[in-house]
Amino acid sequence: MPCIAPSHQAPAFLLKWWRPSSFSGLGLVLGTMAPDLEFILRVQNDWAVSHTIAAQVYFTAPLTVLLYRLSVELVLPWIVPFLPAGGPLRFDALARIARPRRVPWTTVAASGTIGGLTHIFLDGFTHGGRSGWAVAFLPFLRSPVPGLGVPLHDALQAALSVGLGIWAVEAWRRMASANRGGRPAANPRPVEARACLAAAVLAAAAAGVAFARQLHPTLTGLAALEVEAYAAADFAALVIVAGAAWDRFRAAASTAPALFDGA
Repeated sequence: MPCIAPSHQAPAFLLKWWRPSSFSGLGLVLGTMAPDLEFILRVQNDWAVSHTIAAQVYFTAPLTVLLYRLSVELVLPWIVPFLPAGGPLRFDALARIARPRRVPWTTVAASGTIGGLTHIFLDGFTHGGRSGWAVAFLPFLRSPVPGLGVPLHDALQAALSVGLGIWAVEAWRRMASANRGGRPAANPRPVEARACLAAAVLAAAAAGVAFARQLHPTLTGLAALEVEAYAAADFAALVIVAGAAWDRFRAAASTAPALFDGA
């Protein structure tokens, strides 16, 4: 798949729909993203360790647990009030994702591993490089598609990205609409605060593009566009995490007792 979301999440939603009590939904979703995060965070065009079966245990599983904890304890409680409530994407449903209680952390890690395995399975049929493990066993995937002039695996990549992406968005919408229980949605932030956050994220993304161009000055075309998108996503995510951390620190400082109380 050319994009980390939403097409790679389709198998995660299918598994959660099939056996909701057996999986951590967020764990599955993070697991489907984790293999690509290796080269996205490194602002590189290819992976070094993350797209092997063994790596889903020693790389994807711990990364999923780390990202899960960061998400539910810091980022999601802060960012959800900035997102549009209701509507087709139902971002407000993210407020109901909480730290595991009845579901142990081992289930989060196992769900991440399974999500990662679905990622490398799909990549095997839609990539021509090292990620395309299935191409070595199914040479017809290299055959050019009549009228398109591209290998079949590239055509599958484009078709599945669109098809599975649409299905994943619809699956999320249905699951979010059906799951009304749990934590209530947070109160929305004022329009001015949303605008400030959007401006900060866009500025960070632009800084990421500039950083990628400095890091890879010889890249051109699609390769350059890819690493620029990776760096833009990294810088934008950094701003969001920093904003959530600063808000948590400020809230803790405002409720802490004065240093010389009672003196």
